[in-house]
Amino acid sequence: MKETIIRGRLKESTVSVGTNATAIPASAATGRKYIAVANVGGATVYLGSSSVTTSNGYPLAANSSVSFYLGDSVTLYGVVATGTCEVRVLEGC
Repeated sequence: MKETIIRGRLKESTVSVGTNATAIPASAATGRKYIAVANVGGATVYLGSSSVTTSNGYPLAANSSVSFYLGDSVTLYGVVATGTCEVRVLEGC
């Protein structure tokens, strides 16, 4: 795998993920190459496309994080089974 070095800037945000697919973040940082998502809430957040559900999404447990090499043309979504859950996002450009 080719290593990507972030040479530009960082953008941080907070997203409240609900029971409908929620964009993480609401809008991608221009030129994004990397995204890290930390689940700081008490529920599992399921990650995926705009059609993500709790049955098909990638599970991100409470108090855990995940990162992806993800360009700014791709939107990551999250969903929870009930209520809402806060995630923190760090994007590298």
